[in-house]
Amino acid sequence: MVKIAIIGGSGEFGRLFARIFAEEGHEVLITGRDSAKGKRVAEEIGVRFTRDNVAAASWGDVVMVSVYIDNTVEVIRQVAPHVREGSLLMDVTSVKVEPCRAMLEHARRGVELIGTHPMFGPRVKSLEGQVFVLTPLRGERWKRWLLGWLEKHRARVIETTPEEHDRIMSVVQCLTHFTYISVASTLRELGVDVKYSRRFASPIYELMLDLIARIVGQNPHLYASIQMHNPLAKRVHDAFIAQAKRLRDIVASKDRSAFVDVMAKAARHMGDVEAAMGRSDKAIHALSQELKRLKENLGREVALRHIYSGAVHIGVVKQVTPERVTLVSGKKEVSLKIANIELLSEEELLRHKAERLPKQRRDFSVVLPESADERLIAGLLKRVVRGVLSCEVIDIYRGEQIPPRMKSVTFRVAGVDIDFTQVEHLLRGIGGTLR
Repeated sequence: MVKIAIIGGSGEFGRLFARIFAEEGHEVLITGRDSAKGKRVAEEIGVRFTRDNVAAASWGDVVMVSVYIDNTVEVIRQVAPHVREGSLLMDVTSVKVEPCRAMLEHARRGVELIGTHPMFGPRVKSLEGQVFVLTPLRGERWKRWLLGWLEKHRARVIETTPEEHDRIMSVVQCLTHFTYISVASTLRELGVDVKYSRRFASPIYELMLDLIARIVGQNPHLYASIQMHNPLAKRVHDAFIAQAKRLRDIVASKDRSAFVDVMAKAARHMGDVEAAMGRSDKAIHALSQELKRLKENLGREVALRHIYSGAVHIGVVKQVTPERVTLVSGKKEVSLKIANIELLSEEELLRHKAERLPKQRRDFSVVLPESADERLIAGLLKRVVRGVLSCEVIDIYRGEQIPPRMKSVTFRVAGVDIDFTQVEHLLRGIGGTLR
């Protein structure tokens, strides 16, 4: 068990890591500026809380700084001198040069230091497949521990330097966010009715709008900090604006050959365009597939999981539009955005119903030919009859009351909301005689 102190652990990101570490049995202490919020978060995830950053830093074997980018360097200066020798000090900030320099400057020589950047948001359900960038500064013991922890969670680890991190992030984050926010701002400036424009949209336009909305719908203070704290952001912004002006002038002068040249060179620089088209085709297909599957289930009972809250809604599909699905459960109706939900499988529907409804169980004794495979029949009942969660063979009888070359098999059928007449029909349909 490791003692883990998360400075800023009452925030969204700190809370994510606190929950994961606590679930693994580590002793976790979180801090936060708001005592009421911090105590509430600590109670929810089963950890301890203190407002004292210095006390938390002195206590932890691992000290993680998870605060706003604007405050990261200041907080590192505050807590780094108090981290015990032999412990680990790390941060989870979107920029790396300045936080890493502060850790090197203010931590004791015997403290191990690692800069990190989780390349995902706090809404993720697990770390599996997520990119986790490490910029190790000194020490091997805790680096091995952190790599082992990330490997256990099946995260994708990239190891680099703080300088290289900020150079790449100036493109991955600063250029991408800058471009998307600029497009969204342009749509607003032009007075474009975005919802109306979707009616005319190609799949690529739809996908682009969703990506742009995903960016501008995030915390604007965080995104401002990412732009303003990356030392290379201005160089990237200037290059983007210069290329945009160049392309504008080419179009204005109707210089077709120059336009073709710019686009062709850009395509060559992008590399494997065919692979990119394949990936984007999959994304476009996924957008339409969920809508198609929901329309196929009109009038049927389904289970829909909200991808952010995790809440599962069960009901009969009453209406499907390109943007929303309406479920009916008893006298209650609920309308959900299709973009925010996931259609669960029939098996998952039954499992969630089993958690909410009383379970049913009934035994069926049926006379079958000696050659009949009762286990195969049990599997068939489970697959074919709606609501059946399990079907077991609990007895096989051969005796005076049973005709020669025949046997009596008793099946125990259990589940929720089962139409047991279907079970009877199936058993008779395969040539069985119910006892």
